[in-house]
Amino acid sequence: MSKIIDFKPQNHLKAAAQLNAFVAWATATLPKGVPNERVYAGIRWDMDSWHKSGVSNCAFTAHGSPRYAKAKDKKYMQPPFIDFAKALVVYYRVFLGKQSVKGYLSAAKALELALVELSGTRDVTRLSAAICNRACEHFKTKHPDYIAYQLSKNLERIVKLMREKGLLATPFRWSSPLRMKSSGTLKEQRANRDKKLPSREAIIALGELFNNDLTSPLDIITTSACVLLLSQPSRVGELADIERDFVVFKEGANGGQRMFLRWYAEKGFGATVKPVVTGMEPSVERVIELVAPITDEARQYAAWLEDHPDEYPSHEGVPLKGQDEPLSYDEACAALKLQSGRLVSRRHIFKYRLLDSLAKNKALSPGAQAVLDEIRAGWDTSNGEKIYVNGKLSHYVFNDKAVITLRKLNVLMREKYLPKDFPYTTSAEDGKNRVKYRDALFTVRTGSLPNETKSGAKMAHDFGVEIATKPFRLRKQLGEAKNDQNIFERHGYGKLKVNTHAFRHELNTEMHRAGLSQLLIDAFSGRTTMGSVYNHETVEERTQRVAQYHPKTKRSNAAQRLEKVKTSQPLSLSDVRDLHEGDQDLVIHQTHVGICVHNFASEPCPKMGACLTCGKLGCVKGDDVKLANLKEERADLKRRYDKALDAKSRDIFGASEWVKKVGMDLYKCNALIRTLENPELENGDIVWNVDNGWTLTNNAAAMAGLMDANVIEAKNEQLPSLDELSAMLDDIEV
Repeated sequence: MSKIIDFKPQNHLKAAAQLNAFVAWATATLPKGVPNERVYAGIRWDMDSWHKSGVSNCAFTAHGSPRYAKAKDKKYMQPPFIDFAKALVVYYRVFLGKQSVKGYLSAAKALELALVELSGTRDVTRLSAAICNRACEHFKTKHPDYIAYQLSKNLERIVKLMREKGLLATPFRWSSPLRMKSSGTLKEQRANRDKKLPSREAIIALGELFNNDLTSPLDIITTSACVLLLSQPSRVGELADIERDFVVFKEGANGGQRMFLRWYAEKGFGATVKPVVTGMEPSVERVIELVAPITDEARQYAAWLEDHPDEYPSHEGVPLKGQDEPLSYDEACAALKLQSGRLVSRRHIFKYRLLDSLAKNKALSPGAQAVLDEIRAGWDTSNGEKIYVNGKLSHYVFNDKAVITLRKLNVLMREKYLPKDFPYTTSAEDGKNRVKYRDALFTVRTGSLPNETKSGAKMAHDFGVEIATKPFRLRKQLGEAKNDQNIFERHGYGKLKVNTHAFRHELNTEMHRAGLSQLLIDAFSGRTTMGSVYNHETVEERTQRVAQYHPKTKRSNAAQRLEKVKTSQPLSLSDVRDLHEGDQDLVIHQTHVGICVHNFASEPCPKMGACLTCGKLGCVKGDDVKLANLKEERADLKRRYDKALDAKSRDIFGASEWVKKVGMDLYKCNALIRTLENPELENGDIVWNVDNGWTLTNNAAAMAGLMDANVIEAKNEQLPSLDELSAMLDDIEV
C-alpha cells in the first residue's frame, strides 16, 4: 500500500504560494490513492467528474448546474477555484479516507459563487467570514433546512483546514450562523411521523406477497430484502455485504437458541452481530430458502471470473478458438451476444455496441483503454471498398489492421459489465473485511432481473455480476419511481408505496415503545451517534412516560405501604424502593401531595419546596387525601396559567417565561392525577415524578456562568416541547 504523506505548509510562504503548493501536493497524491483502492486506476486530474473513478457523487459542476442536464448544458467550476476544490477532494478522500466527499464538494460549490459575488474573483485565499455567510444563504435557498445546516458545518471544516494549512491571506475563525432545526410544532411532528414511518397497508401487503408462492425472481428479491430490513434496523446499502451463510445462533438468556445475523453497519460502526427481532426468525430462514436457489449460479460464475481473470467466459456462442487466435466480426459478435438485423453488418454492430459505447466512458482502466486504443487505431475509417457480384453491390471490404481476440474481448467485456470493485461487492474502507461476489447472498448476473412490465431489449447481457438489492432497483419496485409499475401495482394492491429507510424508523420507534434505552437502540441499529430523530412516538405515548421516569419500586408491600400512608405511620426508604449497596434505610418525609425520599438529615431541600419539579416526589395510588390535594394544586395552577397567558398576550415582561414554568408544573400535576386515577394501577403503587434538573445550586452556578443552562435542560428531553404543552394544557379540565 502506498504511503500518503499529509500536506505540510511552509511558514515562509504567503497564502497564494501555500495554495499552489497544496494543489501541487494534491496532484501528486491523487494517483497514490489507486494502490490502497480509494480511487480507481485511470483517474486523471483534468477530469470533469471523478464519480466513475472511485469518488462517488463527485462532479465538478458549478453551484446550481442541473445534475442530469445534457453535457453541453452543464456548467463547471472555473480556474483557479476548481483546482482548490479538487485538492479538497483529494485531501478528504485519498488522504483521510473519508467514504463520502459529496458534502464538502457541495459546500465548495456554493463557496465559489459567494466568492465571485463579494470579491469579484475566484481567489480562495481572499476568503472571509462575510463570504462564508453568503454561502450559507445559498445553502438555504437551494436545500432544506437540515441539509443547509449540514453543508454549513462542512464549510466550517473547510475554513478550519485552510487556516491550519496557511491558505488564507487574512486568517479568521468562523462558525456557521445556521442552527439545527427544532423538532417543530405538534402538527409538523405528526406530519414528519406520517412521512417517515411505513403505512400499515404497505407492510401487510409485503407480508402477504412474501408468504405467497411468488415465481418472479424480481418479486422474491424485493420482498426478501424488505424482510431483512424489518428483522433488525439496518440500511438498504448494507444488504450488499450479506454473505450466503450469515445466520449464527447463540445461547439466549433463557437457555434457548437465539438467532443473530453477521452484519456490516455503514457510517463507521463496522462489523457486528445483530439479534433478529423476536418473531422474525422463521421469515429470515425463508429468505435464505427463497433467495439462495436464485443466486447460486451467479455466485459460481463470480468465482470463475475471479479465478480466471485472463480467460473469456464460455457460453454457447463463443467460437471454438484459442484465447489469442484472430476473430472475425461474426465470431466477435457471437462471443459478445450482439445480434444485428439484415441491413446492419456485424462490423457496424461491433463498433456501435462495444467500441463506441466504451469510448464514451471517460473513466476506463488503463488496460481497457490500451486495448480500445489499439483496435480504434487500426480501424478503417473510409467508406470501404465496394464488392460487386453479377453486377450488383454485394458488400463492402474494409482494411482494418487491428487483430481482435478472445483475450482482448475479455478485457473490454469485463470493463463494460463488471463493477469497478470486483471481486468485492463494495469499495475499500479502512479496517473493513469486504465480501466477495462469490460469497454474497444477493449476487445475480447483470440483466437477470428485468422488470416484467418492461421490454428486455435494453437490458444488459449476463456477462457481469451485480447485487440484486441495489437501492435504485428497490426504490422503483417499492413505488418511489413514478413511471415504473411497482410490485404493489403488479399484484393488485393499488397505489401503495414505501421507503426502504422507513423500516429502520419503524423498528427504532417500536424499540422506544418497548422501553429500550437510547444506547441499546443505537447499538442495535449500528449507529455511532445518537439517533433520536428515529423516534416517532406520539405525544400521548410520551405523556405516559412521565410517571415511568423513576426506577421501579417494590410491589409486594403495596397494601402495607398504603395502610401506612393512610394512617400517617412512619415510612422507611426500603418501603418504597429497593436499596442498593451503600444506601442507608432512612425514614422518609411525607408531603401534602405524596412522599419525599430526600435525606433532610444531610442537606436542606435543594428545590426549596418546588415538589412538582422534583424527581424525588412519589404519589401513592389509593391515597384519596393526597389525590384531592393534587387536584386543588392543579386548579390553582390552571388559574395561574390562564393569568400568565393573558399577561403574555399583553406583552408584559417575563410573561413568556412564566407561561413556560407554570405550564410545565400544570402538565406534570395533571399527568400525576391521570396516572393515579388509572384503573390498571394497583392501590399502593407509587407514581414517581420527573425531575427538571434545576436545583438551588445549579441555578446559582448557571447565573454565575459556571454551568451552561442548556446542559441542564438537555437532561429533560423526555418532557414535551412548549408547542406540545400548549396543545395538551388546553384540554385540561379542573
